[in-house]
Amino acid sequence: MGSRVLRSGVRFYQNYISPLKMGSTCRFEPTCSAYALQVISARGAVTGIVLTLVRLSKCGPWHPGGYDPAPRSRRPKGHVGCPYCTPTTTKES
Repeated sequence: MGSRVLRSGVRFYQNYISPLKMGSTCRFEPTCSAYALQVISARGAVTGIVLTLVRLSKCGPWHPGGYDPAPRSRRPKGHVGCPYCTPTTTKES
């Protein structure tokens, strides 16, 4: 529910507010709004907001910008675990 509302807000910004600017002003690729949609969809509302705020805090003359993709989730959806992903302990006799 929260993710849906946030994504709708970002889409509203993309469709109605962003076009009012004269040209693209984002120094990152993908744009900050596209990044926000990606992280909110992949990580949920709370983590998506945190990651988006971190990304927006980089927006300024002190940061060069460039390619900054959304971080991949740590585990795929429905991932149960495997010996390579989760630590296992074995008792040797």
